[in-house]
Amino acid sequence: MCCARRRRTVLAALAVAALAPRLARAYEFEIRTRTYGQAEELRSIRFVGGSLLLTSRTFTQTLALSIWDIGRPSRIWRLYDSTPDRVGGPRISLQTYLRLDHDFGDWVTGDIDVGGRTLSAIDTIPELENQSLQLDVLYAYVAIDDLADGMLDLHLGRQIAVDALDWFAMDGLTARVESRLGIAAEAFGGLVVRESSPVGSGTFEPDGTSGAECQEYVEGATAGTGSWQPIDLGFRTDTNPFRSDVEVCPQRDELMPTFGGALELFGLRRLNARLSYRRAISPTTGLIGAADRLDNRDLGLYPDEQGQAPDWGTNQERIALEARAPHDFARGRGQLEAHAAARYSLLHSVIDEALAGARVRWQGDAIEPELAWTFPTFDGDSIFNAFSIQPVVEGRLTWDHAQRDAPWSTYARSFLRRFRTEDSGRAAPGADVTTGRLAYGGAAGGRLVVAPDRALRLDLLAEGGYGGRRTGGNASARWRLHPKWIAASRLSFIDVRSDLPDGVDGWTLGVQAGGTHILHDEIALSLIAEETTSPAHTAALALFALVDLAFRPEL
Repeated sequence: MCCARRRRTVLAALAVAALAPRLARAYEFEIRTRTYGQAEELRSIRFVGGSLLLTSRTFTQTLALSIWDIGRPSRIWRLYDSTPDRVGGPRISLQTYLRLDHDFGDWVTGDIDVGGRTLSAIDTIPELENQSLQLDVLYAYVAIDDLADGMLDLHLGRQIAVDALDWFAMDGLTARVESRLGIAAEAFGGLVVRESSPVGSGTFEPDGTSGAECQEYVEGATAGTGSWQPIDLGFRTDTNPFRSDVEVCPQRDELMPTFGGALELFGLRRLNARLSYRRAISPTTGLIGAADRLDNRDLGLYPDEQGQAPDWGTNQERIALEARAPHDFARGRGQLEAHAAARYSLLHSVIDEALAGARVRWQGDAIEPELAWTFPTFDGDSIFNAFSIQPVVEGRLTWDHAQRDAPWSTYARSFLRRFRTEDSGRAAPGADVTTGRLAYGGAAGGRLVVAPDRALRLDLLAEGGYGGRRTGGNASARWRLHPKWIAASRLSFIDVRSDLPDGVDGWTLGVQAGGTHILHDEIALSLIAEETTSPAHTAALALFALVDLAFRPEL
C-alpha cells in the first residue's frame, strides 16, 4: 500500500510538471516573393526598308527573406499564455532581397548586320546587358541591435542607405550609437555597390558612370597632344550571349571604398536634424592592354605623360544637412512641419541639391509649398564633368484633400521651373550669354470609392514653356466582381508638342484591362493587357502577368 501511494504521488508530480507553463523560444521569419512576366511587340524604325517588330519577353523573379529573433529572442512566449515576456540584450535579424531579370526576346537576343558583319544586339548596344540577364542582391545584411544596454546597433553586409537628397548602396559595416539625450552618432565603411560587384546592380552606379561607350586617353607624338577616344581592344572571343564582347570599361571594374558618418538629433518634440558626410575613392586604372598596341606608347587610361595621374582619385565627397520641425496647433487639429535640406559637393565645390518647404495640415486639407535647387554633379571619373552644366530652380505647390471617412479624395499640384541656359545664338562672337528659360505645369485628380468594392480615379496634367507642351490624363477603375476576383481597367491619352525645330510631335492613346484572381490568402495571380496607338504605330500590344505571394488588395 505504501509503495502504491508513493507511486501515485510521483506520477501526479510528473503530470503537474508536464502541464505547467513552459518557455517557448523560436525565431520569426517572413518570405515575400513575386513573379512577373511581360510580353511586348516593340517597333524598330529603319532608315531603309520597312520597320520591324521585335519581341520583348521579360521574366522577373523577386525573393525577400526576413528573419527576426535569431539566437536569443527579444521576447519569450509562455505556453498557455498569450502575453510574451520581454527579454533584454541584443536582437539579431537577417534581411535579404534578391531579384532576377531576364529578357529572352528578339529585342535583346537578336542579331544586327553592321558593315557586313553580324553582331549580337548586346555587342552593338551594350546597355542591353542589364535587360538580358541580371541577378541582383539589392540588400543582404545581418542586424545586431540593442547592444551596450540598447545604445549600439550594428549592420553588416549589403545595405541601402538613404540620406538627405541622396541614397547609395555599399557592402560594409554601419555602427549607430544612440544616447539617452536624443543624440545619435553613426559611422560606416565598405565598398560601393557597382555593376561589377558580385551580384551587384547597375542601378547603384554613381551618377555619370553608367552607359556603354567608355573612353581612354590616347597619347600623341608629344606630351599634351593626345585625345580621348573610345576604348578598342578588338573583338573578344568569350562570345558570352548575355554580355557585350566588345565593351571595355576598366575604371568601372575598380573597387570603390567609401566611408563616412553622421550626427543626428532624434526623438525631440520640435526638432529633428541630421548632419552627414560621405566620401568614395577608387584606384586609378593603369595599362589596359599592351603598351605598344597604339601608334604611340600607351601610358594608361588617363593622361600621364608627366606622371600627373594619381594612384587614387576621389569619386564622390559630400556633406549634407537636413532638418524637420513639426508643430501641432489647435489642440492637435492642425499640424505644421517645416523642412529643409542641402547637400554640398566638396569634389565640385558647389551646393548641388537643396530644398526648403513646409506642410500645413488642417483636418482633411494639406498645403505644401516647396522650393528646390538642383545643380547636376557626377562621379569624379565621369566625362560629363567636362561639359557645361547649368542649375535648375523649381517652385512647387501641392494641395491634398482627404476627409476622414469620406468616400472621395482629391489633389492639385503645380510647378514653375527655371532652367539656366547658355544662349550663344544671340551673343557676340566669343561672348557667353546666360539666360533663363521657364517651364510650368500642373496636375489634378481625385479618387472616388463608389462602394466598398468599387473605386474610380481620374488624373489630368498640363505642362508648357521651355521644352514644349504636354497635356493628357488617365482614368482608371477597379471593382470586385467576386470575393476572389478583382477587375481593373485604364484609359490614358498624352499629347506632346516640342518647341525645337527638329523636335518630334505626337500623341499616344492607351487602353488597359485586366484582373486579379486571389488564389489563397496573400496569394494572387494578375493578368493585364495593354493596347497603345500613335502616329508612329497603329497598334502595340503588351501583356503583363504577375504571381504575387505577398498580395495586399486595395479593395
